[in-house]
Amino acid sequence: MSYHPSHSRKDILDIIKQFKLPIEDAEDSNKKQLTDKLFTCLDTIDKIEPDYDYYQISTINELKEYLYKPNQKKLLSIKDKNEIMAVAKLIIQFCKSGYNIHISYFDTQDQVYTEARRISQFGDIPSVRRMCNLLNKNPYSQECVYPIISQKVRKQLELKKLTSKKVHNVLTVSHGKYILKFD
Repeated sequence: MSYHPSHSRKDILDIIKQFKLPIEDAEDSNKKQLTDKLFTCLDTIDKIEPDYDYYQISTINELKEYLYKPNQKKLLSIKDKNEIMAVAKLIIQFCKSGYNIHISYFDTQDQVYTEARRISQFGDIPSVRRMCNLLNKNPYSQECVYPIISQKVRKQLELKKLTSKKVHNVLTVSHGKYILKFD
């Protein structure tokens, strides 16, 4: 049994780093070499560093099972992803135009929310998250649409939010006598 080809080289490198697997020259290997090294490594080691944040995998068997299954992020074809992004952009345009149905692509608000609910399951796409956020601010509707986001993307967004907080410098004033010497 082999790994599923939907896992990219970058995904495999991420797995090697996340689980701290002892594979040398991983960055210099192509995808086939990398997967061969990965499965050889998994057959020789007893346990892995568990990851409960991104992958929710704690054993070697769970990791192998994850690699045998299709990659959750790669289930969409390029054609499907482009269609989802096009619909999201139309809904974003509807929101930007003041939630006015008469100047939008859609005929009714029900049609807008039906399409939004349909594509909200692809919350890993940034346009879908933005569409849901803008649509939930609609003052003419009580309905809310929430994106379904994978655990890995959710953790990445939380980390991004923590690192992007602005830090304000604080001025502290001390009173007393100070001697300044210039050399």
